[in-house]
Amino acid sequence: MPQTQVLELDDVTLVVEVHGAGPLVVLAHGFPDCLRSFRHQAPALVAAGYSAALVAMRGYAPSSPSRSGRYDAEALGRDLLAVGDALSPERPFALVGHDWGAIACQAAAGLAPSRITALATMAVPHLRVALPRFLRPAQLRRSLYMLEFQPRRATAAVRADDFDRIEALWRRWSPGYRATADEMTDIKNAIGPHLDAVLGYYRALFRPGIATLRCLLAKTLPPALYLHGRDDGCIGVELARGLERAYAGGLEVGLIGGVGHFLHLERPDEVNTRLVRFLRTHHD
Repeated sequence: MPQTQVLELDDVTLVVEVHGAGPLVVLAHGFPDCLRSFRHQAPALVAAGYSAALVAMRGYAPSSPSRSGRYDAEALGRDLLAVGDALSPERPFALVGHDWGAIACQAAAGLAPSRITALATMAVPHLRVALPRFLRPAQLRRSLYMLEFQPRRATAAVRADDFDRIEALWRRWSPGYRATADEMTDIKNAIGPHLDAVLGYYRALFRPGIATLRCLLAKTLPPALYLHGRDDGCIGVELARGLERAYAGGLEVGLIGGVGHFLHLERPDEVNTRLVRFLRTHHD
């Protein structure tokens, strides 16, 4: 049975679900999602001899909102480093992130590369390479939702339609996958209590500080794995081309056909095989 750890940090209370024992792997979910996003990866990691720590990101229940109102990538990265320090104080750990969790992992690796043995990210390419490509017309169209979330009234609008636009994002981003009613209930329960905080990630994205840009645009030093679904309706697969030049410690890229944005849910066996193989090379 997993153990629930509650970490009281200076700016936030984080809830972490820890599975198994062994070298630590911290897993960070994205938007619109919840702690259970990596439910298919945790058993595979435990079976391979690792400890899997599933983090409810700041603002997502059962974790708390930020007490300072910070939702920038630097703050998210420092949260993941704090989880690693709490659960593996003597030994470096691995990071796995999807969507905003990928951005948080990338920031953590930029802030404290010596603490990270291996970095696996999915669905959002390294911004050192991908950031200019967000201005391409096709990607701008995919990213319009980010602009819709900027005004404070967006919070009330998402609530007013009973989160229908959240379900629409899932359908658009992973057109071949249908989340179950139970999955969507878990997601709504995670984002609903502090929805303004969850949307705050996107508001912070348009006001990055120097420290955030520095850690996100730095070359990644730990060895890395990057996975992307070829049918991703959120971040076009073309943004993942040429990523190698953003990584100093080596990069393995996996472009998976027939899946969209939530590739770790759509094709868990393939993602797990790639992930465990990568970790066995760099995190044992």
